[in-house]
Amino acid sequence: MEMLKVIMVRSDLENIPQHPLPAGYSLRFYRDGDAATWTAIEQAADKFYNVTGERFVKEFGTEIPLLFQRCYFLVSPDGRDIGTTTAWYDRKYQGKRWGRVHWVAVVPEFQGKGLGKAMLSSAMNRLRMLGHRRAILGTQTPRLAAINMYLDFGFVPDMTTDNAAKAWKIVREALPHPKLKKLLL
Repeated sequence: MEMLKVIMVRSDLENIPQHPLPAGYSLRFYRDGDAATWTAIEQAADKFYNVTGERFVKEFGTEIPLLFQRCYFLVSPDGRDIGTTTAWYDRKYQGKRWGRVHWVAVVPEFQGKGLGKAMLSSAMNRLRMLGHRRAILGTQTPRLAAINMYLDFGFVPDMTTDNAAKAWKIVREALPHPKLKKLLL
């Protein structure tokens, strides 16, 4: 499948789907030194992109203090950090301030257990608590499981971006989600 970027938006942060963590799992916030932990989780989880420590610096390097209240780590029942997501922001998208769901990842051995949904619920709740009224996220066309989850959480395709029609046609052909059937391309 051709890899194209897709943007998804949610016009409000009302009625966020609530998916609790399974028993024994917990979330914690970023702590000093967690850049390496973040990178290791992203490397393990991402089969499409080679995530490096430089990527962490590019994404968050100038605003590390904000991670202490915005970046979550998912902790397994045996105490290992196995996932991460960030309730970030975008100050300029379409001339507005947006909450941004950023870098959702769960290491492969723990995928398929509903942990991504629980992390997404937490990140969206956090965005709302921090005063955001709407949310945005970016992903790529081959990440069909993630796109499916985002659609189920009320995100919709942003058709205003470059290559949006081409990208969403690719996704719609591979992902039989009801929200995509109505999509005009």
